Amino acid sequence: MAHSLQATDASEAKWYAVRTKPRQEARAVAHLNNQGYQVYLPHTWQNRRRQGKWQRSKEVLFPGYLFIHVDPAQQSIAPIRSTQGVIDLVRIGSQLVAIDAGIIRHIQHSESLQANEPTSPVRQLATGDPVIIVSGPLAGITAAFQMAQSDQRVMVLVNLLGGLKSLSVEIDQLSLT
Repeated sequence: MAHSLQATDASEAKWYAVRTKPRQEARAVAHLNNQGYQVYLPHTWQNRRRQGKWQRSKEVLFPGYLFIHVDPAQQSIAPIRSTQGVIDLVRIGSQLVAIDAGIIRHIQHSESLQANEPTSPVRQLATGDPVIIVSGPLAGITAAFQMAQSDQRVMVLVNLLGGLKSLSVEIDQLSLT
């Protein structure tokens, strides 16, 4: 994969990067699809604390960019620049930059695997990982993750009363450091 990006003007369908206006990736995808282009906007899943609870949120993997599969010899790329939400195709000089299809397949595969991961951040933690207790009577104390008891409760190790104590807390009481 050493030659993953290459300047090209070849006449076969390839993947190209498209620069979008800030936070308008979805709009660009919709308008490019309406024009008959094959478009791919990769996403990632993040575990975030919202209103004191852990939630998974779907976010754009490369903000400001999407990928389009097109053969410039068969389908005009001129309308892409004037599409709502689009700035332009990524180029080196005047040459379009082709993205290796293997990279696109890898991103798609990783995205499908990640979509099936559990919502709880417990599975992301390893024994000894630092966490901060953010609610309850011990709010503000740094602890070390020990083990999951369930998807909702974990054991953490805190330095209290002159020694290390093992406590059971709800996962929603923790923040990853």
